[in-house]
Amino acid sequence: MTETTDRTSADPVTVLLVDDNRDWLTLVVHRLREVAPDFEVREANSPEGALARLTADVECVVSDYYMPGRTGIELLAAVRDARPDIPFLLFTGAGSEGLASSALSAGADDYIVKTSVDDSAAALATRVRTAVDKHRTERALAESEARYRTLVENVRDAIFVARDGGVVLVNEAATTLTGYDRAALTDGDIVETVVHPDDRGRVRDALDRRVPQSLDIRIRNRGGETRHCILDIDHVVDDGLPGTIGVIRDITAQVNHQRRLERERDTKEAIREILVRQSSRVEVAESFCRYIGSDPDTVAAWVGERTAGGGLDPLAVVGDESYLRTAGVFDADAAVRRDSTEPSLTAFREGTTVVRAVDDGRGLDADTDTDADAPATAPDAGWTAAAADADIETAVAVALRYGGVDYGVLGVYRRGADDDRERRRFEELAETLGYALSTAESREALVADEVVRVRLRVRDADAGLLAVGDALGRDAEVVVHTVLPRGDRERYFVTVRGASEAAVTDALASLDGVTPGAVTAGDGVVRAQFDTSAPSLGTTIADAGGVLHRVVVADGEATVVVDLSRRRPAGPFVEALAAAFDSVVMTARSHRTVESDIGASVLDGLTDRQRESLEVAYRTGYFERPKRRSAAEVAEAIGVSRSTFTQHLRAAQRKVFAELFDAE
Repeated sequence: MTETTDRTSADPVTVLLVDDNRDWLTLVVHRLREVAPDFEVREANSPEGALARLTADVECVVSDYYMPGRTGIELLAAVRDARPDIPFLLFTGAGSEGLASSALSAGADDYIVKTSVDDSAAALATRVRTAVDKHRTERALAESEARYRTLVENVRDAIFVARDGGVVLVNEAATTLTGYDRAALTDGDIVETVVHPDDRGRVRDALDRRVPQSLDIRIRNRGGETRHCILDIDHVVDDGLPGTIGVIRDITAQVNHQRRLERERDTKEAIREILVRQSSRVEVAESFCRYIGSDPDTVAAWVGERTAGGGLDPLAVVGDESYLRTAGVFDADAAVRRDSTEPSLTAFREGTTVVRAVDDGRGLDADTDTDADAPATAPDAGWTAAAADADIETAVAVALRYGGVDYGVLGVYRRGADDDRERRRFEELAETLGYALSTAESREALVADEVVRVRLRVRDADAGLLAVGDALGRDAEVVVHTVLPRGDRERYFVTVRGASEAAVTDALASLDGVTPGAVTAGDGVVRAQFDTSAPSLGTTIADAGGVLHRVVVADGEATVVVDLSRRRPAGPFVEALAAAFDSVVMTARSHRTVESDIGASVLDGLTDRQRESLEVAYRTGYFERPKRRSAAEVAEAIGVSRSTFTQHLRAAQRKVFAELFDAE
């Protein structure tokens, strides 16, 4: 305020002096220019002349009271019409308290009684300067406030100014964020009105401490929605009075994004643990359901497994089973599965994702637009009523499919409205669950008492393994002993008959998409290692749920022997392979009983890495004397360090020996 006054006082002042007494006017003007050289004084001998000379640069009008035709107060009214805010001083020799009161009541800024010319000029200079400085300061403050309000109103963050325990100013962004109008925010207690109850104490303490602070808080808007915000508080002095300015930034989107990232990370970690620790189909399904059921909004979750006859049996269930039983999901016969709109049954039947909103049987179905006011015989009537009784608001069901094989359905029944992100999450979980069930089923097939063994004839000139056979010629026979997945590639360990070591080396080096490994000759065969890229025979078989038993490549085709779980239909398995290769023909199928003595029990006890380490070591001659492969070479072949290979191998050997010597 002081800086503004000093600055404005130094500026020239243009004054319009009005008096019908020409002699008096001349003397006062002359003397005024002497005592106030920074004044530019203009003269007018009548009210009409004053109005004519009232230009935009005039900053103050000084007028006599008694003048022909119009009084000074009447001139004041006319001046105010043209220039509402210009300072106006009444300067008269007829001084009286009544006249002074009338002048000030009419809006005059000051009232001065004429005395001697010298005294009048000095008093007039002081009063004019005071009035002009006040006007300039008020105008500067008004302009500053206008700029401030413009700035505040155009800031996206919510802003409030508080003083003496109350809010004196809020911007438009504050009303948008909170949903309350300005009156509601300024008339009441803003902390009580908008701040989340659990955060009110911290906010009040911050406002009382009068030091700059930044707080993470939550607010509740008028609609009851909780928003996450950052509140920055600073304490200022405004017009000599202490106050507080608060800036509220809505960070709900960032918080939700961070939570989604954390949830995705936790999900990936949880799924990794499931895939690593659980081996059977039941264990995998139960672990997935428990993970989904850990969400407090989950009422029930289940995995339904496709039976050999095309039915649907529960493999795992968590939460409230009453809905699934009441809605007849567990006991659905073929006719019900064909006609029902129940989400799990529909997703299983159609092989897709189904999301339905439940409105107590009286609303609108989210997927089918079915009017739930229809008679009770409508297909939705049973399951929607049962869902409403169980406090289920949304049902999400996803068909379980992997490698072209249908495994069943994942059904999740939740509180809360449909959320696209949750829907996508369940679809991703279902995809991973399908893979896990496929892997578990393949693992079970290795140790099952009974499997379905199929023999296939596969032709595809572009397939890596068959391309190797073609490059070696029709006289060569390639027998695959071990296949290891390596990301988007596969590592094969084979023996070749009917071709020399040099021929095998040259053939592998000549093929695109094939990376040669070690090639050695001995005992009338050539042993070779190589990597191939897609289309990959071993990966395709594993993805379709098969366990590769033997592959022989000769005469331009591969004879493939695969074991399937007895629950796995051979038809869909063959179709999955046919989609990847040019020609796939099933030449034989049989049920095979596995002698489940030491071999089956040992395989059941080994981890994938232990079995891989043991088998590759055996296939590549690690156990022979002299060794055909060292530990470092075997470790490199399976893509691990030497110490890791040694740990896995020793653990596998201990399990084998324990089964051999300790089993009853």
